[in-house]
Amino acid sequence: MRSSNKTLRSFANTHVSWHFTRPFMNIETAYYIIHHFPRLLTKTENAALRHYNAMFKIGKPEKYSSVDTYNERMKWHKEHNNITDDPDSLKLLESGIQSFYINTATRIIKQTPDKVFFNTCPNCNELARTPYARQCKHCGHSWHDTIAANFKVSKVFSLTQKPNTLFFAGDIKSGTINKGMKIDLTFLGVALKPIITNVEFIDYISEKRAEVTLGVTVEQADDFEYLKKRGVLAIPIIIEQ
Repeated sequence: MRSSNKTLRSFANTHVSWHFTRPFMNIETAYYIIHHFPRLLTKTENAALRHYNAMFKIGKPEKYSSVDTYNERMKWHKEHNNITDDPDSLKLLESGIQSFYINTATRIIKQTPDKVFFNTCPNCNELARTPYARQCKHCGHSWHDTIAANFKVSKVFSLTQKPNTLFFAGDIKSGTINKGMKIDLTFLGVALKPIITNVEFIDYISEKRAEVTLGVTVEQADDFEYLKKRGVLAIPIIIEQ
């Protein structure tokens, strides 16, 4: 277990260094950070972004057939907490949405640099479209060969006797999974690709099926609890070579 923790710390340290090699913050990088790691936004920033998106969708009163229709639309968004009157949230939008993105992303990188994973192309070093993309939108280079398997999660749990170990139970949709491979958690908004330390098979004889459980070490308490609460995942997660 000690060697696994050492590997994870090594990965984390490498990960942080990437933040300092990223180019000057631009709108593409800011958009990447905010949309793929939204849990890093403060309550005020979240409210501001929801407000902007809601007002953009609503549009101007002129596009509606009547004032009543416009007011009903506004009322619906207010009832669903998409529109805010919080002065601190609205102040963040005073200089426009691009400034909001740049300022918010800059704060995130300054305060929590180890919480963002920059997925850069191994060929041209440009930022990929998403944290889990395997083909560069700039030069077209593909690194799909790093994918060993796809794993569909049915539940996430922990055991008291292994406090830093998180278990992902589910089914292998393609490929083969072995200890020492990495589980890519970046699409969940977590800057982690932890090493798989446990691979166990559970047979449900009455249901005539088997379930696979993957154990990984997650050292940060906030990441641990966040992943545990996510539970069942909608799409298969990537297992890397």
